[in-house]
Amino acid sequence: MVAVSTTAWWVIGSVLGAVVIALVAALLIAIILLSRRIVGQAGAIVEALDGAQANTAALYDVAGTNHALVRIVRDLRSVREELSA
Repeated sequence: MVAVSTTAWWVIGSVLGAVVIALVAALLIAIILLSRRIVGQAGAIVEALDGAQANTAALYDVAGTNHALVRIVRDLRSVREELSA
């Protein structure tokens, strides 16, 4: 085994520590950039969903329209029966 002085071990440890810190910093920057991209995409998705909700809002009133049509047909039948009698 090669004899290494104590100072050399400190230098090796410091270099390895700096490499680890640089790696962690790079990963953290990548995570931050990806999260900003995701936030932007989420905003676009929310806008699209709001548009879809506005475009399909009339579908929730179909039951009310159906009830009104049933009432009109029933009244027309009764009027027809009264006219034919």
